[in-house]
Amino acid sequence: MNETLSDKAAQALEWPRLLELLAQHAQSTMGMARCRSLPLSSELIAARIRQQETTEMVRLLGGSEPMPALAFPDIRDVLTRASKGGVLETHELRDCAIVLAMMEEVERYMMGHQIEAHALAQVLEPLHLIKGLRATKLAIKAAIQPDGSIKESATPELRRLTHHAQDLKQEMRLRLDQILHSRRYEEILQESYFAQREGRYVVPVKADMRGRIPGIVHDVSASGATVFFEPRELVELNNSIKVADLEIEREVRRILRELTALVASRSEDIGNGVEALAECDVIRAKAELSHRLKSSPVALNDHGRVVLKQARHPLLMIAKDQVVPNDIVLDETTRVLMISGSNTGGKTVTLKIVGLYALMMRAGLHLPCAPESEMALFTHLYADIGDAQDLSRDLSSFSAHMTQMVQLLSETADRGDSGEPLTPRSLVLLDEPVTSTDPQEGAALAEALLCRLASLNMKVVATTHYGPLKELAQTTSGFANASVEFDVERLAPTYRLFLGIPGGSSALEIAGRLGMDAAILGDARKRLRHEDRRLEDLMADLQHKQHQLAEDTERARQAREEAERAAGEAKALQLRLEDAEQEARKGLKKKLGEQFQRARAEVQATVDSFKREQKLIKAKETKQRLSEMEAQKRQELTPTGEPIPVEQLGVGDAVEIVGLGMTGNLLEAPQGKKRVRVKVGEGELIATVSNLVGLARGLVASTAATSSSSSSSPKRFATSSGLRLDEQTVVDVRGQAADEALDQVVAALDRAALDGAPFLRIIHGHGTGKLKTTLREYLKDSPYVENFRPGDRAEGGDGVTVAKLR
Repeated sequence: MNETLSDKAAQALEWPRLLELLAQHAQSTMGMARCRSLPLSSELIAARIRQQETTEMVRLLGGSEPMPALAFPDIRDVLTRASKGGVLETHELRDCAIVLAMMEEVERYMMGHQIEAHALAQVLEPLHLIKGLRATKLAIKAAIQPDGSIKESATPELRRLTHHAQDLKQEMRLRLDQILHSRRYEEILQESYFAQREGRYVVPVKADMRGRIPGIVHDVSASGATVFFEPRELVELNNSIKVADLEIEREVRRILRELTALVASRSEDIGNGVEALAECDVIRAKAELSHRLKSSPVALNDHGRVVLKQARHPLLMIAKDQVVPNDIVLDETTRVLMISGSNTGGKTVTLKIVGLYALMMRAGLHLPCAPESEMALFTHLYADIGDAQDLSRDLSSFSAHMTQMVQLLSETADRGDSGEPLTPRSLVLLDEPVTSTDPQEGAALAEALLCRLASLNMKVVATTHYGPLKELAQTTSGFANASVEFDVERLAPTYRLFLGIPGGSSALEIAGRLGMDAAILGDARKRLRHEDRRLEDLMADLQHKQHQLAEDTERARQAREEAERAAGEAKALQLRLEDAEQEARKGLKKKLGEQFQRARAEVQATVDSFKREQKLIKAKETKQRLSEMEAQKRQELTPTGEPIPVEQLGVGDAVEIVGLGMTGNLLEAPQGKKRVRVKVGEGELIATVSNLVGLARGLVASTAATSSSSSSSPKRFATSSGLRLDEQTVVDVRGQAADEALDQVVAALDRAALDGAPFLRIIHGHGTGKLKTTLREYLKDSPYVENFRPGDRAEGGDGVTVAKLR
């Protein structure tokens, strides 16, 4: 067996049919040819790279910006002739321009996708040289029309020569028109038209009158009645036209030589680019086929592990609407898989699936199976499928099969003698080995052959009807049974594969289904040995139980998927409800902020009035109203549970400090006190009892993050004079957005003004300086603030602003 795959094995597996199917998805002639002779990787790394290329192309084709079409002409012969000094024709140069334009387009596309398609970018790396070929492409397009003709504007000289020739021809037409309408020629003309012969203008003259006027005969009609005559008066003008046409032709040849020289100078780079485009077209065909077969990339290995989930035969998927998928497993411990069961049940199809998948993974094709599958790399593949009878060589079916087996063992021995390690990289597919002979001798020979192949560490998949081979697979280490199902009720195969159990041949049932006489079938059953009948019944019972188990497993899988889907829907519904609640809370918070804004205006007006009229009662009433409103709205914003009244709070209980947005734990009982110590993170604050809200027990855990985020507050606040501060005279807005920080500062100013505090210390940090600038701009116009200054070193320096209140 050669690593390149023998023609016999390829034909047995219908590999050429699959390659032809692949070629149908290629867009270029080069791509089609390469698909039909697709190379096979012999190394695992190379196979993985080929598969990755296909995977990336599938992703690109399914994206919003798919790869450009790859229909381009094959210009390899053109490049060879140009490099050898030949002059290219106009249509050949046009093809070169088409290829150069496509190379440029694909290279530009890959530049924008090289990160997501790294393997493809490596394939198309030769296209990077296209930047130096842009001038060649433009020169060709400037001289050649899309239809392959030369442009009149290719050079100024060609334009001049073309116009001169056109003028001469126009003059010729006028002269001819005069001749055709002349009385002198009226009698001798056969018909009133003119023609061209050998590039010269002529008129049809009656043969018997050609001597009436001087001139030259250039042709005679088939009947001989008409001669095509060039009158002497047109000879000089015809000569001028001929000379003009020759001058045009010389100029065109000169242009073509120059353009050919441009192509020839970079023929190697262009050739490499063409090869890259062809390879990219092949990869695109693989991706298109992957989409058509609903295929997936799978894990690859080089230690003989085959785990195919929901595997389907690729050619059957093209021919049929519905194909029964099957699981096929040969793990590291299984060297021989013995498939038994009824005829027409799918045994040979299973053989071909394993063989085709082995070739497809080496070619970089995706496999039509579940993505969690795994396929081994087999560099040597042998397939003995179908009737090998060869009358030309005087070989019977048995002799032909034996000859192939001998050749297989001989090649294996040669590799062993050469020192090549017998790794599990050889796959042998045998369709009913050692048949067409005495069943007992055939079964014994088949057993010996399979044991020998297993001892050589080969992976073997074989089909059989021999009972001893089924018993061998059931009792021998490294062997495993599998069977195709036969529905005894419908008397029809189901094409389902069951691993781990042998199957009966169901020959009598199938014969009956095909119309065999019932009496003959009854007689045949009587002639079966009792042990054989019991074995057939046992295998039928096993298959029935396996069928029930498979159905139960499928129902359980569907139920699990349904439960998972329901759980996912419930989770999604919960998230939507939470989002809706959050949006509602945002709206409520906005409404609360508006109410607070109105209340602040009223408080400020009252404070101003108090300062003018010394009416303390009015200020206290407004303060009380604001506090009541704030408590009410905060209660509305509480997500779950009820707040704990302050009278019921004790040491260690979780509380929220209203206005600061901080949470912490009480360090002392609040009963009978105006202010208490509260532990916030690693520090502590002095908080006014009226500004504390006890958190419900269920909210303690949810507020831990908030407490943690607020724990950056200093452990103890003091002015440069050592005065102790509480939450009424300090606000920490570090790390917040400018708008959020401004809201907190305004709220803190409200409370400080109501409590009669002389100043407010605002901790904003340094950062980029944007937060500090925003807050100080506000303080300049705040009605609460008399003036402000940066903090001194002890207060926190320029990362703190101290506002003196009115």
